[in-house]
Order: sequence, then C-alpha cells, then structure tokens
Amino acid sequence: MAQGELAGVLLAGGASRRFGSPKAFASVEGKAFYQHSLETLQAITETILIVTNQELEAKFKKLSDKTLLTDEDKYSGKGPLAGLYSAMQAKSAEWYVLIPVDVPFMKPEVYQVLLEQIERNKQAIIPLAGERIQPLIALYHHSLKSSIKELLDNEQLAMRALIDISKVKYVPFTEDVFFININWQEDYKRYVRNRG
Repeated sequence: MAQGELAGVLLAGGASRRFGSPKAFASVEGKAFYQHSLETLQAITETILIVTNQELEAKFKKLSDKTLLTDEDKYSGKGPLAGLYSAMQAKSAEWYVLIPVDVPFMKPEVYQVLLEQIERNKQAIIPLAGERIQPLIALYHHSLKSSIKELLDNEQLAMRALIDISKVKYVPFTEDVFFININWQEDYKRYVRNRG
C-alpha cells in the first residue's frame, strides 16, 4: 500500500475527566503520552492529523508541527467517532490509522500486522487483545465516512455503533501490554511510574 493512501489520526480531544488532567501531556520514559502515539504513527505514514479540543489546541500548536484539527461545532465533544469524521473531512485517504493518546506502550508493529490484514471487502481492521476489541487502535476505510456522519447526526456516538454497521475483520493479538490504556491516576501509578 502506498504511503499516500494512509492517514494517521491521533485522537487527542478527550476531557480526561477520570484522569484529572490532560492525559496527552502525562509522561512515561521521558516523553509525553501523545509523543509515544505520534512516534507509532510516524513509523506507518507521513500524513498525520491530531484531532484535539479547543482547550488543548494552543498547547499542541506550541509542541507539534503536525496538522491540528478540532471538530465542527455541531460535533464538538462527541467523542472518537467525531474525531475520526473530522479527520476524514480534512484529509482524503483510503485508510485512516486511528490511535488514542493514552496507549503509551503501543508499538508500530501492531499496526504493521493490521495493515497486512487489509482485504478488499473489509471496512475496518480491529485488534482483539485478550478477548477485548480495540476500536480506537484500528484501521477504518474511507467508505465509512457517510455512515459515520449519519451516526453522529443521530446521536449514536459509540464506536460500537460504527462497528455494528461495518464489514469488520478482527485480528487477534496474544500480547496485550501494547493495548494498556491509562484512564485513572491509579493506572498511571500501576503501569507508568515504575517504568520511568
């Protein structure tokens, strides 16, 4: 697959209410969470979009030279589905490589495996890690754009709603450490602080 057919999408617009402060800028091994996610995307594609909220936009502008997006007003605050749609609106690509900011142990190899699983009749390539689907660490085909808009317009905001109407290929992973996401300060203490 040619590089230009992929667009990396870093989801960085969450409110981090459970964490208590913006997770994007928490650090592990001397780097902010968002930098770990960016490095993973950079190993896959040169085209990268950071979808964030208006509160964090100024900080990202100072820290990153990547294309920054915020959701349209009518979709603002409507979660990762809105972020994916915003990326599709902003940049044409065949496949969109989705990653959140709160998976600091993710590696490019996971996405390489997903890319190898692309099939002509599939619209989403989603990992299964420890029996759990990982819809925010996945590939989505551009043909889903109108379906995503319809879901958003109907206030069906869960990624599950998109999965239920998509032609999905699930890819099992036995190693689930890559998929650890940090939601709470307790998660941070447990998984991150002892790693530096």
